[in-house]
Amino acid sequence: MEKFELVDKDGKNTGKIVTLEELEDANRRKFPEGHYLPVAGIVVLNENNEVLLEKRSMKKISGAGKWGICAGKVDFGESVKEAAVREASEEIGIKFDKDTLKPLATSIIKDGRYSIYYVKTDIPINKYKIQESELEEVKYFKIEEIEKLENSIFDWTDNVKELLKNEA
Repeated sequence: MEKFELVDKDGKNTGKIVTLEELEDANRRKFPEGHYLPVAGIVVLNENNEVLLEKRSMKKISGAGKWGICAGKVDFGESVKEAAVREASEEIGIKFDKDTLKPLATSIIKDGRYSIYYVKTDIPINKYKIQESELEEVKYFKIEEIEKLENSIFDWTDNVKELLKNEA
């Protein structure tokens, strides 16, 4: 049985454990105030400062056909960086070294606490091996293109712009 430990607004473990079944059942998905499900993600930037996005499978219950980054829930006993590395490995077939991940953004959206990291790489698009049960395709986008997508929440785009401005 998959389980997850909720965190507070600062990302500290609370000791409150929830199961996957509880998360998937909207009637049971009620967290105590100030408790959040930890979610980790990676923004992959190529040598042209384009962002790798993945298009979710049309078979997915949530976010079907939407573009997003490699992201997912932090499993019980796993660090946030370990979860980000695991999700990238599962979804796009690339295992990043967790020490190369740099913090990009943290946000609380509904009942989730999102920790987003970034990594710069020169991996060409044809080297990604997508998890077909989860994804339709992957593609690099310019940050301006991402901002025009009618899509999921991309609350980290300003952080990427700031990062690229500071590197210039």
